[in-house]
Amino acid sequence: MSVSNRVLLVEGEGDKEFIQRLICTLKLDIKIMPETPRDICNTQSDGIDVLRTRALPFVLDRIRTENITHLGIIIDADSSNDGYGFEKRRKQITDILIARGYKIPAFTANINQGEIFPTNKEDWSPIGLWIMPTHSTDGMLEDLLLDNLNNSSQQSLLSKADAVISDLGDLRTFKDTHLSKARLSTLLAWQKKPGTSAGKAYQAGVFAADSAALTAFTLWLQAVFQ
Repeated sequence: MSVSNRVLLVEGEGDKEFIQRLICTLKLDIKIMPETPRDICNTQSDGIDVLRTRALPFVLDRIRTENITHLGIIIDADSSNDGYGFEKRRKQITDILIARGYKIPAFTANINQGEIFPTNKEDWSPIGLWIMPTHSTDGMLEDLLLDNLNNSSQQSLLSKADAVISDLGDLRTFKDTHLSKARLSTLLAWQKKPGTSAGKAYQAGVFAADSAALTAFTLWLQAVFQ
């Protein structure tokens, strides 16, 4: 099976790098190369809006013309306080799929293992959807990682990072929306190799790869592409 017949669509380079290193570290028996909107259709930027308005429709068109056999979508839920959140993001993606003829089951609060939407048409591929952090809550990839640190030392580092961020006062320039990104970036700045990426930190054992949440995500990824 060719990698070109399998598409894992992600929002940006950080997601792409993390998932590549997760697959490599766990030696998952799946052939997939995560792709951002820039990779898929040469957009000038990445992100959720470009993913859902440009990249996803482009990939859905390819399903029938280029024999795409597997398609997975990974996005962030973001925050309900900003008008987004898990339910809004799920609706944004599933509305696009429904318009293409996919039958999407009604949302249930118990969905927390990711979803794979089947198709009853022979030349269409099933589509997997995972909304970070846990496919049931608001947040983003950074929240999945921060909530699953591997040991007490990393947790102590995060507590100190939180204290520093809390003490910034007027020096704090980032929005509340980006608090998780600031927390993770600060934690990673204090690792053995300062400023390491989330993917490299995963390989270095900063996060608990066998936690229930990360295991659920890994199982979904395998189910979509095996």
